[in-house]
Amino acid sequence: MKIKNDFVEKLNIIRDKRVAVVGAGPNLVSVNKISEDLVISADGATNYLYEHGIIPDIIVTDLDGISVFPEESIYVVHAHGDNISKLYKINNMKIVIGSAQVFPFGNIHLFGGFTDGDRAVILAKLFKAKEIVLYGMDFDSGYVGKYSKPYYEQNLPANWVKRNKLKIAKQIIEQVLSKDL
Repeated sequence: MKIKNDFVEKLNIIRDKRVAVVGAGPNLVSVNKISEDLVISADGATNYLYEHGIIPDIIVTDLDGISVFPEESIYVVHAHGDNISKLYKINNMKIVIGSAQVFPFGNIHLFGGFTDGDRAVILAKLFKAKEIVLYGMDFDSGYVGKYSKPYYEQNLPANWVKRNKLKIAKQIIEQVLSKDL
């Protein structure tokens, strides 16, 4: 991978670290402590972690779940057609790295992934984490965690679209964790 800008070089903090990747699944509420060297949160999981005094080093977000913006975090913001109205949130972020699922250009990068959670795992693997430990990644319960969106008050049954997205995310994560990149 060719490094295109100084912000992406900041992701090298992952190298040789034990990395916790934290998703916003229903089981997130059982997370009280993280002992890994570095924390990468997926979108809305950031809100829970922040409430519990855990500041993620890196936040992977498409902007639909996050409502707190720790100043010291690095943000990998995913652009897609239905989050344009949420782009104002980047004004709260100090270090922003753009990502997309299409051909990269300028300072927009294609790291891979389908959801915020599996993009976070891919980043950890791509930037050579020594170990990746998953928290709050619940692909099989049939529920969406209440921290997935800031307006959810409780865990909700996943609709068929969300169930399929979680199935794809699980497959991606299993493949990424089983291979050397």
